[in-house]
Amino acid sequence: MMRIFAVISLLILPAAPASAANINIAFTDDSVEVDTGFSGARLTLFGAVTGVENPENEIDIVSVIRGPDTRFELRQMEKSNLIWTPGKARAVDGAPGLYLTYATRNVGDIAPLPTQAAYRLRADFLNLDIGGEAAAGAPPDTRENLLYGKAFLSEAEKLGIYRAHTGGVEFKKGELFTIHVDLPANTPVGAYAVSVFLFRDGEVLDSDVATLTVNKVGAERRIYEFAHNRPVSYGIACVVLSLFAGWIASLAFRK
Repeated sequence: MMRIFAVISLLILPAAPASAANINIAFTDDSVEVDTGFSGARLTLFGAVTGVENPENEIDIVSVIRGPDTRFELRQMEKSNLIWTPGKARAVDGAPGLYLTYATRNVGDIAPLPTQAAYRLRADFLNLDIGGEAAAGAPPDTRENLLYGKAFLSEAEKLGIYRAHTGGVEFKKGELFTIHVDLPANTPVGAYAVSVFLFRDGEVLDSDVATLTVNKVGAERRIYEFAHNRPVSYGIACVVLSLFAGWIASLAFRK
């Protein structure tokens, strides 16, 4: 009886728990140099998924590439008689200069709306700070801000700085995958945060973060640093150069 009991005990032991799913990423090159001839660049993000038997068929991946915060201005066209002219400027603060997403499927099919909003999986969920011309002490016009926010997102998509890519993730052999990131010609300079999320059945299993730096080089870098470090001197220099160029042009066309 003791021998039979021992066999039964071995049979009813619980199975060892499966290892948790994990994701890890890294760029082949985490620095991009921009000069006057920059027309865009393609970077490759490598990653690995562990703890999943068949990643290509079991999980989804969403990558969010967020550029440095940038100040934008919006102007609504206003009609005066028969002429359309730009209206007062509305500042958009805290918006990333570039916002790209890559996903195995449409993000709406991967995660529910609350999860999309929590992890900013679409540009629609960015917290845009829309400035205005409201009177002192008056509450902001929420409806008007929403309209300006939609207009900003629409214009950003046309410029190619806000873009959602479906199917941009390629699974390789086993647990490996790659994401080809296409940076547009108007990519802003600064530090970028690249977040990658691992999903299964609408839930986040794991995530990882990488960094990317975009720098100007050569004369472009020197001008950029001068403009940002000494804005007043840069403005004066631009005015002087404009006056000098106008004087040279007047000499050329003088009879």
